[in-house]
Amino acid sequence: MKRIINYISGQYKKNVSIPLAQIRKEGFSSEKLALSVSLGIIGGTFPIIGLASLVCLALTILFKQNLVIVQVTNYLVYPLQIVLLLPLLRIGNSVLASNHIALTLSQVVLAFKVGILHGINELGIILLYGALAWVVVAVPALLILYIIFLVFFKRIKRIKLKRSPVISQ
Repeated sequence: MKRIINYISGQYKKNVSIPLAQIRKEGFSSEKLALSVSLGIIGGTFPIIGLASLVCLALTILFKQNLVIVQVTNYLVYPLQIVLLLPLLRIGNSVLASNHIALTLSQVVLAFKVGILHGINELGIILLYGALAWVVVAVPALLILYIIFLVFFKRIKRIKLKRSPVISQ
């Protein structure tokens, strides 16, 4: 168990903590960092498997943010995309479709097992409904995430400044 915890801790440090510290050293503002991370989370939860990276790229270009931060965040929230896939597809289907389809995770996995194009072809309109539900949910979620991360990154900056020694001349 201790080996697993050490491994996860090491991976977190290597893949999240150190890159985040490096980004902060490069002089990104708290606002830019908060928006980039928020866009990565929102884009990373896009309900069509395989297209989240393209959505993140489009959001990065649209909002003129840092591509590396957005894509790294996108990769980190991949499990969240899987968790939110069915709820978004079901919300979109229940709101927009006249016939309600009982959709299961095994149906989605089976449709995408052959490939992304096959999955899109099989689930077609349901994926479109899920994408529309994602857009409706994404706008307020982006605002909420931005505020949360802005407060978080400003607090980290403040703590760092309090710990740094004052040099008098």
